Amino acid sequence: MQEIFNKIDRTVKKHNMLSHGDKVVVGVSGGADSMLLLSYLLSVREAYALTLTVANVEHGIRGESSVKDSAFVESFCKKNNVEFVIRRINAPKEAKETGLGVEEYSRKVRYDFFSSLGADKIATAHNLSDSVETVLFRLSRGSSLKGISGIAPVRDSIIRPLIECTSDEVREYCDCNGIPYVVDETNSENAYSRNYIRNVIIPEFKRLNPSFEEAVIKLSEDARESDAYLSSLASEYCKTELDINTLKSLNPAVAKRAIVQYAKGFNITLDYKHLEEVYALLFKNGRYQLSGNIFAVSDGVILRITSFNVKEPEYCVNTKSVPVSEFKAYKNKFAFYCDCDKIGGNVNVRARLPQDKISPAGRNCTKTLKKLYNELKIPLEMRDTYPVITDDKGVIGVYGYSVDDRVKIDENTKNVLLVGLMEDNS
Repeated sequence: MQEIFNKIDRTVKKHNMLSHGDKVVVGVSGGADSMLLLSYLLSVREAYALTLTVANVEHGIRGESSVKDSAFVESFCKKNNVEFVIRRINAPKEAKETGLGVEEYSRKVRYDFFSSLGADKIATAHNLSDSVETVLFRLSRGSSLKGISGIAPVRDSIIRPLIECTSDEVREYCDCNGIPYVVDETNSENAYSRNYIRNVIIPEFKRLNPSFEEAVIKLSEDARESDAYLSSLASEYCKTELDINTLKSLNPAVAKRAIVQYAKGFNITLDYKHLEEVYALLFKNGRYQLSGNIFAVSDGVILRITSFNVKEPEYCVNTKSVPVSEFKAYKNKFAFYCDCDKIGGNVNVRARLPQDKISPAGRNCTKTLKKLYNELKIPLEMRDTYPVITDDKGVIGVYGYSVDDRVKIDENTKNVLLVGLMEDNS
């Protein structure tokens, strides 16, 4: 038993997992992995002056067997003077209510529960074989370099002391050295993806290479180091906005990581498809919907993430008609003005429509509002709700920016229409 504890010790010290006086929450299901982890931590409790709390989640999946497993863990903790806390859930029912898969929901509940206990460290019993399974699972669904990095030995406050031990090693040492554990009977059911990988896929690879697990871990370590290096390069370019020319000059691996890191600042995790779509915005003006009213936006100079108004704002419209002789006194108080006598019918304020066009005064041309907005550099997220002023004949102006040639003020103007707007927040 001491041999495997020495191996775990080396892992703990290599990754600086424990500090003197740590309060450690240990996730314990009762299986061989978690019982070995708990036994190891008990063996070093005094040396590190650790305060241990065992946290157990009873998932409500396996009926009486699951309840007995929790009771087994509780009994072990009482014998070894370790604090025991439990969270009971009905994972199938609750997962369905939240729209998550049972495995995904259960994982979330576990980590939320562990984190709620206020520890310095959270110790979980993931081992080398679990990391291999994770790599294969992610590969089967499509993975980035980060994805094949496997399970990290340390992530924030989460530590994994068994991460360099295989499942076979764990069970062998538990069996040979009297460490009690329970067996989850569902581990042999290949309907679960991870069980299928563990029970079917990995044994086939081991026929080709008995050291297959170690080979995968070497790949994962290399991927983790490479990803960390590329990510550190990318972090230099993460600002409140991303400079497009700078990103285009970078290797795509670095540029994409800069985009991923930037998105994380908005609590957005980009999968492969979304990342490729956002990266494509470096080479064109436009926007790409990430979720709801959140978009990635490119104007050819800056790439940014912003929200788009989903509801057209309502405005308090203030109009005033004055003789041209009095116009100068009002000019700086209103953002739009035109020849009142050239207006055809009623004046309205609305958002742009796809067919809207304007002939900007003095430009001798007609263009879509889209092209005008591009020229004026009106932010994309404002364009669909930006005030367009119309009469019964069509667009007569863009508030604060442009007036149509048809209604412009000239030497023959006698009366000026002044328009002021204020957003109605009532």
